[in-house]
Amino acid sequence: MTPRPYRLGRRQAAVERTHARILKAARALLVAPGNTAFSIEAVARRARVTRVTVYQRFGSRSKLLEALFDDLARQGGMWDLADAFRQPDPEEALARFVTTFARFWTAHRPIHRRLMALGALDAGLERTLRARQEWRRQGLRVIVPRLAQRSRGSAAKPQDETIDVLFTLTSFQTFDLLAGPGRTPADVAPIVLRVARAALGLAMR
Repeated sequence: MTPRPYRLGRRQAAVERTHARILKAARALLVAPGNTAFSIEAVARRARVTRVTVYQRFGSRSKLLEALFDDLARQGGMWDLADAFRQPDPEEALARFVTTFARFWTAHRPIHRRLMALGALDAGLERTLRARQEWRRQGLRVIVPRLAQRSRGSAAKPQDETIDVLFTLTSFQTFDLLAGPGRTPADVAPIVLRVARAALGLAMR
């Protein structure tokens, strides 16, 4: 006999709750005082599940952190990038692109810091984070050619070089350093945008 739909629905809901609880535990562990070691075992203890359950859901420590990064992106409003690309004015598209990443870096700033530190010690995680960051470069490859058509200055520059500069400007490290201890990355978004516009040879607003 085929399981009743409500049983399947309840089972799926339980799976989703466990998934969410593990990600919540991973987030909490990353920002726990004292630089607590991040491991599958530690996450399992915090989520009150078995280590086997974490492995079944995510496969490895790097895959768990990859899923956490994607969850942070959803919570941090990264869906707004689609709206940036739809803007008919490429300068407005750039402004929304910068603002979206400023909000994303601000939403979970301590976690991003810890992820970067872990990536420096974990080659697998570093590759994962680098691949996720390439999404940002791909977005710039859409916006920069549109801006280049408008500006003689940027049209004369190699676009790959301009994209590399903007990729660096919109990184977490840039926002975090500019924000320092007294501001948030969102606070420094106007500064980053001004520098980005200067790099593109656009008139200041």
